[in-house]
Amino acid sequence: MPFCPDCGVEIGGAKRCPLCGAENPRFADIASSGGKQILRPECGEQSSGFAGSDSDETLTKMEKQKAAWEILSVALAITSVTVLLINLLVEKRISWSLYPLASIMFIWAWATAFLVLGRMPRLQVLLIAVAPPAFLLVLGFFIGKDAWAWRLALPICLLAEGIAAIISLLARNTRRKGLNILAFVLAGCALLCLGIELFIDIFVGNPLHLGWSFVTAIALLPIAVFLLYIHHRVAKSTNLRRLFKL
Repeated sequence: MPFCPDCGVEIGGAKRCPLCGAENPRFADIASSGGKQILRPECGEQSSGFAGSDSDETLTKMEKQKAAWEILSVALAITSVTVLLINLLVEKRISWSLYPLASIMFIWAWATAFLVLGRMPRLQVLLIAVAPPAFLLVLGFFIGKDAWAWRLALPICLLAEGIAAIISLLARNTRRKGLNILAFVLAGCALLCLGIELFIDIFVGNPLHLGWSFVTAIALLPIAVFLLYIHHRVAKSTNLRRLFKL
């Protein structure tokens, strides 16, 4: 906190001392700074960021992501140990804690992919794709009845990832992005609903029959087609008279 150099009164961010009127030494010469007030740091005082470190402005994006990953990893590790100890103290064995531990590992894997593997896109995509199926299979193993995991959850998960990959490729290869991206998402949702109902029928042993998913697809696909029309036909042209030949 700055003090007046003449009378020693604490003056804070005031331009002049309220007691004797002396100028605050932290203010630079306004005239020499183009009319802007610039505060000079006191001796021994330096700008600090998180936990007294250097300002975050000096860190690169990759360094910030690594710092966030390290903090998240420590937090998740402490949470895992706490959950495991509570389970051991209460039941004298490891039981229900396996489920939150599996979830924590899934969160850590995705955090690692997004925060650390930015410069290794192939490894990043591989970890993002492998983590959800592995998480579902591990849950099925912990529950003990893992048939639902590999016969139902795994096919639905792989279908969802495949649709997401196709949408990502379409979005990346599209020169002009807009309503067409939303149309791709809606079409992907329609396809996913169809696949979910088919996989459920196979899992429970029912005859293959499209019911609610067909209704959902019929509702979503016309909207997707209309959005594509708006994107490629209307939004691309600014002259509606020429567009509709009026």
